[in-house]
Amino acid sequence: MATSKSTKTTAEPETVEAVNDATETAKTMAEQVSVLAEKAVIVPIGASLIVRDDLTNALRKLQKKYTTSAGLEKELTRYEKRGARARNRFEKQVRSQRTKLEREIKARRKDLEKQSSAVTSRVEGFVSAAQGLIS
Repeated sequence: MATSKSTKTTAEPETVEAVNDATETAKTMAEQVSVLAEKAVIVPIGASLIVRDDLTNALRKLQKKYTTSAGLEKELTRYEKRGARARNRFEKQVRSQRTKLEREIKARRKDLEKQSSAVTSRVEGFVSAAQGLIS
């Protein structure tokens, strides 16, 4: 029976160690779950606060621009200049495209006139040959 007693004493520390390991693993898992749950709550709150700050800053900038008549006039002048630049750029593009199209039409017209005169001269040749055969 001495052997069973010695086996019993060595088994107890192993069992206690296994229980301690299991307890430590459970604590680690609980801590991980706790950290994840905390992040799940904190991240959306932080994101909404950042959006709020950005929106507040944008509204302050707009308020600063448009609350005084001088600021409003400055912005209107800026918009007017931007619109005029866009209009001028568009008109320039239209003129350029029109000129390009006119050149293309003129070149094609010349080609058609050359082909037309060649066909006309051939037809006149056939007609004169046919009249020569008939007479």
